[in-house]
Amino acid sequence: MAQPATALSCLVPDPIRSFAEIHAAPESYRAYVGSFAFDADKLPPMQDLSQPVTATPNPVPAEFTGRQLGPTGFDTPVEAPMILQPSCAGPWCGSLSPGDEVLVFAREEDGKLIVDLEPCPGKVQGSPDAAMRERLAACMRGEDCLPDQ
Repeated sequence: MAQPATALSCLVPDPIRSFAEIHAAPESYRAYVGSFAFDADKLPPMQDLSQPVTATPNPVPAEFTGRQLGPTGFDTPVEAPMILQPSCAGPWCGSLSPGDEVLVFAREEDGKLIVDLEPCPGKVQGSPDAAMRERLAACMRGEDCLPDQ
């Protein structure tokens, strides 16, 4: 018997929409642009639909190098340990390649920076261009922060 076709449907990543979501969240977040060094083998692979879905994957320690967002832009150099917390939706799991330049919204929890690595891009996205970086800085300053329509 054939398996039913399934697909993961994600919204197109939008840094401004993600900024608005984390700004409204009860948790505290910081925004960064940069890259991670970590053991990619510790991230969960896409899961086999014929097997039971596993529990939440284990956190993966990582070292981040990049710049933190402030009111004037991504001006503050940062080298910091962060924890990648992958999650899965059915067989699809959050993924990231070491060394890729990304935009990251890291959650502060108990003095640690946690990166929720979800199956759909949201808290981790491709690195934004200069114009988008300026729009994110405007959001930090409390200026107009509306996502593209």
